Amino acid sequence: MSISADRLNAIIEKTKNVRIAVLGDLMLDRYVSGTASRLSQEAPVPVLHVRKSEVRLGGAANVMRNLTSLGVQKVLAFGIVGQDRDGEELCTLLNRGGVDTEGVLAVPDRRTTVKQRVIASSQQVVRMDFEDTEPVAEEVRNALVDMICARIRTHEIDALILEDYAKGLLEREMLQVIADTAREYGVYTSLDPHPGHDMKVRGLSLMTPNRAEAFDLAEHYWTEPEDVVEEDCVLRKVAAKVMENWIPDSLLVTLSHQGMALFKREQPESIFVIPTLAKEVFDVCGAGDTVIATYTLCMAAGSTGEEAAEIANHAAGIVVGKAGTAVTDIPELMASFHW
Repeated sequence: MSISADRLNAIIEKTKNVRIAVLGDLMLDRYVSGTASRLSQEAPVPVLHVRKSEVRLGGAANVMRNLTSLGVQKVLAFGIVGQDRDGEELCTLLNRGGVDTEGVLAVPDRRTTVKQRVIASSQQVVRMDFEDTEPVAEEVRNALVDMICARIRTHEIDALILEDYAKGLLEREMLQVIADTAREYGVYTSLDPHPGHDMKVRGLSLMTPNRAEAFDLAEHYWTEPEDVVEEDCVLRKVAAKVMENWIPDSLLVTLSHQGMALFKREQPESIFVIPTLAKEVFDVCGAGDTVIATYTLCMAAGSTGEEAAEIANHAAGIVVGKAGTAVTDIPELMASFHW
């Protein structure tokens, strides 16, 4: 299948009016980059001559950044930050990007999650994580659930993306309440699951694990992929197990250099494979965020699952060719199609 120019234009035109909420672990990605041409006299480590320092939105906040970059006018953020400068900076960056941060709660005695990467001559040397991962207090979770469900019931949300990085915010019961409310009101729900946090939330619209995550979720031992995805019987078995346990409408498994595989509950024997489009892979960091953001946006705009997967595949192919947690936009996405 290859989407036509007219059909792509029609879907993109409808995305302008889509309203999407994102609930998940909010992070800041800091990058310190430069050159390292000598070793320190203090220890056998390279000395980095810093040339640039920058900060980007990460985690669930990067999904929001992807959505606004794709032209979504109404993006609502739900999550937590610490009562610290990093939390203030994160919210400022979201606000500058046009994201509604009314649903972001500042939690006392908890650090905002920050991932700092040191880059020497385009090579990542070390990553430092500043974070607290103990479970968030129940009253904080309840407050988020109440805010989201209220927005759903008043028809202010067309789609909801759930981003789980196992940082202590999300748990099964809260997500099940949200998923049930969303389904009742016809709101599309997507989950990027964390393999170490198997919550088995039932009745989601979409799940987007990568191949390794899907195997972990299915509790299946790892096997190397077949050269032809359609002939990968183990992948089909794993997908069937995830579909049985979680009961999503669709399962989109990202397959690195092999592209993506889409499975649907209504067509249990079928597999729709989308070959990768990336000409050069510079950095896969954040590519999953691009996939779930683009796919969900297209579905909320009325596309089919196959169309959404193809468009998301193009978007992912663009961002992996960029350094760090990158995004794409509509002109760049349109230009990636060659009719």
